[in-house]
Amino acid sequence: MEETEELCLVCNDASSGYHYGVPSCNGCKTFFRRTIMKKQLFVCQHEKNCPVDRSIRCACRYCRFEKCIQVGMDRSALQASRDRIGYTKRTRRPKVKEVSFSSSSSMSPQSYIVESPGYAQKAFETYWSYVASREKASNELRLSDYSPKRSLKEALCSKSLLNDPIFLSNHTAVSPRHTYTELRFIKQSDYHYWHERDWFVLTEYAKTFKVFTDLCYEDKAELVRHAAITIPALNQVYNSPDHGPDTVVFPDGTYYDRTHEPTRPAGLNRKKYQVLDLVLKPFRDIKINFNEFAAFKAITFLNPDADVSLTAKLAINEERVAVTKQLYDFMVRNDGVEKAIRRFSRLILIGTSMSKMACESKEAVWIADFFENIGYTSFAKELFFGEHNSESEL
Repeated sequence: MEETEELCLVCNDASSGYHYGVPSCNGCKTFFRRTIMKKQLFVCQHEKNCPVDRSIRCACRYCRFEKCIQVGMDRSALQASRDRIGYTKRTRRPKVKEVSFSSSSSMSPQSYIVESPGYAQKAFETYWSYVASREKASNELRLSDYSPKRSLKEALCSKSLLNDPIFLSNHTAVSPRHTYTELRFIKQSDYHYWHERDWFVLTEYAKTFKVFTDLCYEDKAELVRHAAITIPALNQVYNSPDHGPDTVVFPDGTYYDRTHEPTRPAGLNRKKYQVLDLVLKPFRDIKINFNEFAAFKAITFLNPDADVSLTAKLAINEERVAVTKQLYDFMVRNDGVEKAIRRFSRLILIGTSMSKMACESKEAVWIADFFENIGYTSFAKELFFGEHNSESEL
């Protein structure tokens, strides 16, 4: 009978043996040793409950070290003579070839492809640590009460707040408005509120991609405009607590389901049903995890079908292909080839369905605006229709 592989108690990767009293992998063993020997102190940027597993164990060093202690790693087991930091023997380092990460930005780390499997694994872990950090910061900004009043151009041409650690530490506390004790059915004002918040976060999210910041303003606006339906839908679905197969719940307790809303235009009612059928249901069936969602969201955003210049299309597509390859590699590492192919294929097909949904929803937005069924804000009009709210232009 085949022996069951022992796992690291910290991150659930394959254990390389007992280190400091518990089964652990080489990565967590080394991290624990260095933290103790260097007397390092870490700060959690979130709520001290960050996930620690083999895919994102580098995302928060505070929570990783706390988990090392919780599972029983014994600091007294370190031996100063054996566990000093640095090389105990000079070895020839492997040749390193520098490359760029997909989804690169000022927030993104440098990556390497090397001949050593250990270095390749480190690059892989660092990439997914970045993916997870960006998505966590996006959701925290969404839950905060920070909401600046600005034009689309001001939003897209300023630096990303998600790349500003000082801003994030001061402005990402969960707003009391974004908590609830009981659910209530959504109103039109709630739709307005959450769409505005998701569009605000979308502009900050977009600027974390270097390929985006390199575009001219017209291409930036068109790419964000193209994502203005799909990215909010993804945020709403993935971050919704499970209150049934046909219910999307917002952070303030408002929700929508299959209940017909006669005061809303037919096209927007149809969009609601499509979100439930084409996004919520398959997401729950596939059971995508946090990193898979973060990568899929990036793939959805980086859509070369947007009405951008040819140069922009090529750059966006190149970045999109790179992220897609990273996602497939991640799923293979976690699920094995056979299961990964099934899950990856189903996930990518969701993107195809969402593209069709976005086209139909934009038509509904235009019709609703024409008949004045919906009172769009000036920012929404600028985002969807390119209108500027400036009295001097009248």
